[in-house]
Amino acid sequence: MFKIFDANIGDSEIIEYRTMKSEETASFGEALKLTADGLTKCGAAEKPEYICRGEVQQDGTIPVGVVMATTNYAVPYTAKPAVAAQVQLHTDGMQVTDSAGGACFVVAVQEQQGLAIVRIVDVA
Repeated sequence: MFKIFDANIGDSEIIEYRTMKSEETASFGEALKLTADGLTKCGAAEKPEYICRGEVQQDGTIPVGVVMATTNYAVPYTAKPAVAAQVQLHTDGMQVTDSAGGACFVVAVQEQQGLAIVRIVDVA
């Protein structure tokens, strides 16, 4: 589960209300992306655009936090990544792996309490 660890600027997280693709659900803290049909889970090498921030509302939308490059996220990992490593999203969309290649997560600081501190960036 992605949680905000800190931010490099005084901006607060932007919360939007969006709908999921038909027949899909999201869990609190899950990495999501927007498609023409609505929000969907991110694949391992895809850059998340949103993090789920709550349960489905009565109107069918869910609250999501907009991913910001100035925010560091605390997230569980499947294998401890190195500082400054570019890592990928796990297939469950709730943690990172130590796999590289096509990654959009950079480990910002050493892990704390079993969580990697990552920033979501555009990796060339």
